[in-house]
Amino acid sequence: MATETPSSVPPYVSWGVFKSTIDLLAESTVPTGPLDRRVLHHLSGADHGALMSALRYLGLADSQRKATDTYQKLVESSKTPATFKDELCQVLDAAYDTVNKKVDLERGTISELEKAFKDEGVTQGQMLTKTVRFYIKAYVEGAGITCMSPHITKPSPKVRSASKSNGSDKSRSRVSKNSVEPPPPPARHTGDAVPTGFSRMPIPGLADAFIQYPLDLTTEQCALLEGGVAFLKVFATSKIGKEKMK
Repeated sequence: MATETPSSVPPYVSWGVFKSTIDLLAESTVPTGPLDRRVLHHLSGADHGALMSALRYLGLADSQRKATDTYQKLVESSKTPATFKDELCQVLDAAYDTVNKKVDLERGTISELEKAFKDEGVTQGQMLTKTVRFYIKAYVEGAGITCMSPHITKPSPKVRSASKSNGSDKSRSRVSKNSVEPPPPPARHTGDAVPTGFSRMPIPGLADAFIQYPLDLTTEQCALLEGGVAFLKVFATSKIGKEKMK
């Protein structure tokens, strides 16, 4: 199979897509024709495009999207984990030669690795994040490299800003306080005494407000109370309207 100029874009495909494709081909066979979506029908259009770019960069596919001898060998080695790790490591070392010369993989940092990929033309942002993620997973999970610097493999913890932290704590404090506070006690009424045969029901949230009702109130008479509530709604609405007009 012919080998041609590899892609200039470092792999940004997910490691899962890369490895699952190898496993799929290992269960059947590596085709002689293009690795198009009729062959790799399990992939979305975006994943297929990213995979093809990665395979070309790694020397595993040519410009016509046909698998190279190296890819054929890598797929066949996947049936033996130890052999696969060795084969993949050789592929990665050859493809990432320039990057690896700029970073001490045993003591380097994620910032140095990112800079090395920026020098290769990878843009800042999501593309850089995906490129670095594939690089790490391919070496650690795929090739079984155990000596890679923890400053590269371990993501830095997210640190909340003091203002956000304080705000959240205050918010949680208010919620907690409101959730355990008992409801306010009924307002004490100091007006006229309750007539005989009547009772009063305080209205929560309105100081010195109450509903006075007869103790022999019937369900039919409740309609009168509903009419009173409707009147109060009209009164409150008209009051708000007058205040807005001021």
